[in-house]
Amino acid sequence: GQARAVQIDLDPSHLANRYPVEVGLVGDAAVALRALTERVGERDRSAWRGRVEHWVGQWREISRERADVPARGLNPELVARRLCRHMPHDSRLAVDVGSSVYHYVRQMDLPTSVPAHLSSTLASMGCGIPYAVAAKATAPARPVVVLAGDGAVQMLGINELITVSEAWPGWDDPTMVVVVLCNGDLAEVSWEQRETEAAPRFAPSQDVPAFDMAGYARLLGLRGVRVEDPEQLDAALEEAFTADRPTVIEAVTDPDVPLLPPFPHGRQMLGSMREGLRAEGDAGRHGLVLLEEYARIEEERFT
Repeated sequence: GQARAVQIDLDPSHLANRYPVEVGLVGDAAVALRALTERVGERDRSAWRGRVEHWVGQWREISRERADVPARGLNPELVARRLCRHMPHDSRLAVDVGSSVYHYVRQMDLPTSVPAHLSSTLASMGCGIPYAVAAKATAPARPVVVLAGDGAVQMLGINELITVSEAWPGWDDPTMVVVVLCNGDLAEVSWEQRETEAAPRFAPSQDVPAFDMAGYARLLGLRGVRVEDPEQLDAALEEAFTADRPTVIEAVTDPDVPLLPPFPHGRQMLGSMREGLRAEGDAGRHGLVLLEEYARIEEERFT
């Protein structure tokens, strides 16, 4: 009757290589699961289902509240949330590496018809726009969306936008919406330093140079739009998805919006994050305010 940690893999060398397991099964997962299901007796799952529905509802409410926290410029979680709302059901999504992944996971509740493509290992920043170009090459009639940070786009994306400018006239559907979260910061690294080392942000390595993303897009013959206010966001997204060519949305976001994991795990990070921000002096004050607000939301909703 007890739960067991089970892993099924065709290659026995992969068993327990990521997480400790109590039972390792070698074989095809579909076949193994069918065989295991035949051995499981029926039992009432109403209580368990109720708990799961409660947790899912709780997650969604926390996500909504986090996105609605006012920020200097745009809250990047709000940008990701609104972007998801505007995406057609036949879209394909490419997510770059960095804080964009955090916002995608937290805020983008995609329909099952929309696949998401992202790199989950090796910090391969700059993959977002190349993934989108590949998506268009394999399905030129489907809209493609990119969510990326300014650091990732400056590493490779500004070059790949040249490829987009050359390729898009041959696509069956010209819709490609590239949303760049521009906060002037390598945000994941900054928050990782605060979280894991209680260390202040190190500006010489984390500052991202100012770059006119929207102007550069227009220079290439694409549409380029700069958005700084939440009131402008929906209109900018609606126009991007109905445009006659790819659009780059330069979303000016607040680097102080914390990358706070869900509780209870996130609660363990608060002390070091606070210490790192305090060590930044005046530069860390706004981040502390936002961190406390995020912590309040998680604490009040986490039950």
